[in-house]
Amino acid sequence: MGNPMYGQNKFDSSIEFTEKYLDFCAGWSGNLDTIAGISVSEAEAVAALAAVSSADQGDSYAATLITGAVNTSATTGAAGTIHLPTATRGEHLVLDFADVHDSGTNALTLAVNGGALLSTGTTLISGGVYSKQAIGSATGVAGNTVETAGTVLVPTSVNLIYTATAANNFLGTGSRIHFFCPKDNEWLVNVKHVQQGTGATGAFTVS
Repeated sequence: MGNPMYGQNKFDSSIEFTEKYLDFCAGWSGNLDTIAGISVSEAEAVAALAAVSSADQGDSYAATLITGAVNTSATTGAAGTIHLPTATRGEHLVLDFADVHDSGTNALTLAVNGGALLSTGTTLISGGVYSKQAIGSATGVAGNTVETAGTVLVPTSVNLIYTATAANNFLGTGSRIHFFCPKDNEWLVNVKHVQQGTGATGAFTVS
C-alpha cells in the first residue's frame, strides 16, 4: 500500500523549492537567517587554496560555506579559495563581501569541489559543477560577466574566479553572490554587486 501522505509531502517540497528559487532570483536573504553562516578570513582562504593540492580537510573545512545561510568573505586581496558545500537540489546560500577584494591582482576562486563538511573524517566534496549560464553584473564592462563552459546538458565549469585590481572594482563591500541548486550537483549564480568607486575593473573567469 502506498504512503497516503506521499502526494502532500511532494507538494510541500515543491512549494519549498519554489520559494527558495524565488528568493535566489530576487536576491532576498530573509529566509537565510535561521542558520548561522561562516566568515572566511583572508588567512583561511589562503590556506584553503594551498589545501587544494594537499587535500588538507581542516583547511578546506574552514573555507566551506554553509548552505541555507548568509556567509561572509573577509578577504582583502590575497590569492585564495572559498568552497561551496555539496550541491543538493533546492538549497540556497549567500556569500556577502564584508570587505573589498582589491589588494593587487590576485584571484579569489569560488570552487564547487574540494570543500569539506567536517574538519576530519570526511571525503572532500567532488562531482559538482556550475550550471550552464552567464554569471556576473550587467555593467557593460568587459569581464564583469562570464559564460560557464560546457553545454546545458553537460556543464563543465567547476571554478568561478574573481580577479580584482587595486581600485574601482565592480564587487565592492556589500556585494552579495547568491547560489541556488536547481538539481543535485549543479549551482546557479546570481550576483548582486555594490561597486567600489567607478566599478570599472575586476573580472570573472571560469575553469
